Amino acid sequence: MDSYKSNEEIVNYNIETIFDKLSDFENFSKIKEMGNIPPELKSKIDSVEFTSDSISFKADPVGMIKLVIEERTRPSKLVLSAATFPIPFKAVINLEKIDETSTRLMTEFQIELNIMLRAMASKPLSDGAIKFGQMLASLPYDRF
Repeated sequence: MDSYKSNEEIVNYNIETIFDKLSDFENFSKIKEMGNIPPELKSKIDSVEFTSDSISFKADPVGMIKLVIEERTRPSKLVLSAATFPIPFKAVINLEKIDETSTRLMTEFQIELNIMLRAMASKPLSDGAIKFGQMLASLPYDRF
């Protein structure tokens, strides 16, 4: 299994707050209701569907992808697995407490790729893991 990791991100929120928000995807629907979302991002998240345990979204050129929460290890780890994806795929979110008001966050994509796909997909997957980590680190955890 190939692994693509983000950089370590420092998030200025308590580890339990971050875990509680990330471990229930229905919390993300509240982000859609915030008024200060840029139009280009709003158009992308309008098509995203959330339940407490899953998130579904369109990803070109693959099509619809549904990620479900496979594992919750409070407060340090969430594992999401692809329920509708042609290749076994997992997204792992690791949290580490620094102190009462800050947390270290790192994401990892785990995917089984054959040699030909690995050559084509390594760079986009590596970039995706980094952007995913940055996006999670930038969320306003006290506002949703």
